Amino acid sequence: MDDLSHAPLGRHQLSFRAFPGDRGCLLLLHGMLASHHYFSAAVDGTFAPWRTLLPDLLGFGDSANPAVSFSMKDHLACLADLVEAEGIPAPLVVGGHSLGCLIATALAARLPKGRVAGMVFLNYPRFTSPDGLHETLRNGSSHYRQATDSLGNPGRDSLLALSGEAVQRFAGLLPPLLQEEARRTSPRALAGTTQHCLFGYRPDEDLDAISGLPMLFLLSGGDEVAPARFILERRDDFPLASWRTFEGAGHHLLHTHTEQVVKEIQDFLARVPRSSS
Repeated sequence: MDDLSHAPLGRHQLSFRAFPGDRGCLLLLHGMLASHHYFSAAVDGTFAPWRTLLPDLLGFGDSANPAVSFSMKDHLACLADLVEAEGIPAPLVVGGHSLGCLIATALAARLPKGRVAGMVFLNYPRFTSPDGLHETLRNGSSHYRQATDSLGNPGRDSLLALSGEAVQRFAGLLPPLLQEEARRTSPRALAGTTQHCLFGYRPDEDLDAISGLPMLFLLSGGDEVAPARFILERRDDFPLASWRTFEGAGHHLLHTHTEQVVKEIQDFLARVPRSSS
């Protein structure tokens, strides 16, 4: 695991929105080509009395776009500092959508033991190899296939070498509601984050580190981008996890099944023990 204590970045690099509450703090991280609006547009204040903290990841939305590699360490340095200052009151629950699930997993595994009280995951993208990720998306996602075909169907290594501007062509293939936010993403942040935090990060070791936490997995049976079957392979490894698969739903579960998703998260939060501090 990376040591966050010497990372040069911090919370001042991040833009975020917070909804007030005093029951605990829920930190939710958006996915690729998005911002905090991915959540705020659907869950505006609905998790009260929990304080809901919605940051824009480094280089996304209104957050800073520094000249860094956008490695997992870069993202975690900012988020760990944000949690230290804004992740109150306890207990803290961390989660995200898609790429945000991966960053949330890495963050929870690196925060001090006992700091995180639970995890909320929407459309978890678990892949065991970069090539497996590339091939899954090529074979299963028409959006990914169209985008890579337009670039001459490059292999994985060639795709990662493309400029951020080329990778950003994916924005035009997203649902219309999400396209405007996608185009605000820094091309450098998009390319670096894709390389380091999606293709370059394998979550299993960090999932093992947090396996004893209460977790909520909300999955989509028709998800071509993050097939549910890959994370379901590890179902028996998380004894306190709750699982819900929405058959026929796609990758943007929160926006297609908003009421059901919000209710599942509310019920989960109600079960999280109150902090003893």
